[in-house]
Amino acid sequence: MATKDRTIKTVYLLRHAKAENQDTKKPDFERALIDKGVRHAQKIAKLVETFRFPPEAIYTSSAIRALETAKIFASTLKLENNFYPNDFFYSAPKEGYLQKIQNFPDELDNILIVGHNPVLEDLLPLLTARAPFHTKMPTCALAAVHFHVSLWSEIRPATGILRLLIFPKLFAD
Repeated sequence: MATKDRTIKTVYLLRHAKAENQDTKKPDFERALIDKGVRHAQKIAKLVETFRFPPEAIYTSSAIRALETAKIFASTLKLENNFYPNDFFYSAPKEGYLQKIQNFPDELDNILIVGHNPVLEDLLPLLTARAPFHTKMPTCALAAVHFHVSLWSEIRPATGILRLLIFPKLFAD
C-alpha cells in the first residue's frame, strides 16, 4: 500500500477580536465586537489573504464575538462555504481542541480555529512545546503552527513549529 508523502498541516489559531466589556446584564456568550475589534479583524484578515497557504476552512466558537471575527475572515478569504461554528470551541479544554485538530478532514492542509483565552494561550505551548515560556494571545492574535505530517491524526503534543505570531498592536493604526 502506498503511503502519502509527508506534507505540512497548518493550524492557524485566532483569538477573537476586541469585544464589549463584560456586563452583568448580558451573558458572556453574547458579547459583540466593538468597532476597534472589527477594524483589527479586517486588518489581520487582509494580511492572511496574502499568505502563500491561507486557511481552507474556518472552525469557530459560536460565541458572538468569535463568530463575528470568523465571519470577517470568511468573507475576506472567501470561505463562507467552509465555515463551521460550534459551541465546542467556546469552552473546551486544550486537550479537547487537540482531539478536534486530530479529526479534521485530511483533504484540508490549512485550518483556522477562532476561539478564546485562556484555552488558546494554553493550547499553543501544548502544540509547540514552548514551555516553560507562556505565549500571550491578545485579542485578534494569530498564530500559525506547522506540523510535518500527512494526516491530522498524526499530530501529537509538542510536535508543532510556531511559524508566526502576530497581533494588531504590531501594526500602526
